Amino acid sequence: MDGFSISDTPVLRSPVVVMAFTGWSDTGTVTVDVAQRLIDGFGAQRFLTVDPEEYYVFTDNRPTVRVDETGQRVLDWPKNEAYAAALPGSAHDLVIVRGVEPGLRWRTFSERMSEALMATGPSLICTLVARPAATPHTRPVPVTGSAADPALAAKFGLGRSMYQGPTGLLGVLHDVLRKQDAALISLAAGVPHYLNVEENPPATMALLHALQPVLGIEPPVGDLPEQGERFAERVEEASRGDDQIMAYVRTLEEHYNETEEHAVDDEGLPSADDVLRDVEDLLRGGGEDERG
Repeated sequence: MDGFSISDTPVLRSPVVVMAFTGWSDTGTVTVDVAQRLIDGFGAQRFLTVDPEEYYVFTDNRPTVRVDETGQRVLDWPKNEAYAAALPGSAHDLVIVRGVEPGLRWRTFSERMSEALMATGPSLICTLVARPAATPHTRPVPVTGSAADPALAAKFGLGRSMYQGPTGLLGVLHDVLRKQDAALISLAAGVPHYLNVEENPPATMALLHALQPVLGIEPPVGDLPEQGERFAERVEEASRGDDQIMAYVRTLEEHYNETEEHAVDDEGLPSADDVLRDVEDLLRGGGEDERG
């Protein structure tokens, strides 16, 4: 079925679906790290895989090579998978979609994924976003949410997205699912735009906490608090003693609470690309693996 391989659709109790894709909607790996935490923490079982051959230009999104624990070279292709988990302490079970935004055939991909998800009888579908924001790393990562349905917006305390412009795969999936009368919401973490790093434990933890009222159960954070502390220490170490960096962060702190979206006018401020290059370099090559 257009590259989709689905085992027997699991029997679930009106599951909540959480979806995360690297690419347009993810800064680094924040949202897919949330998805992986849910998969691991709730012991979710895979029931759907997608053949990457149908949906990628591999010169744009290349497979990667790694050496496994036996010393053998292994080729990893871009993956899109869905997992299911029972949540005994909640009124709902859980479906998690974790993947890599395809480069081809978005309409087909979205239609097939939507068919598979709707077959589980979802009560709610929540898409995750992590976007660059003018917010300082010294403050809690802001999480905002949106829903087109006023009842859902009221239930979860969300706003209504008024964005117009280019969109990513999640925008296409929302469009397809909306036509099937799916209940849809989105949660978005605002990640400090000057920290151009793959992993951001504080942002991952912020999204996980935001999911608690959606799931009806406390999500697994594991060692994320400790990872967040180490992350903050490394950023502080990198920025300490650099007057430009400290001035930039202070300016972001001053404007942090000025608007609901935590926006700030960057005009006249030092270039984040220039004055925070040493922060990015330290975090990219920071030694120990923070994935946990």
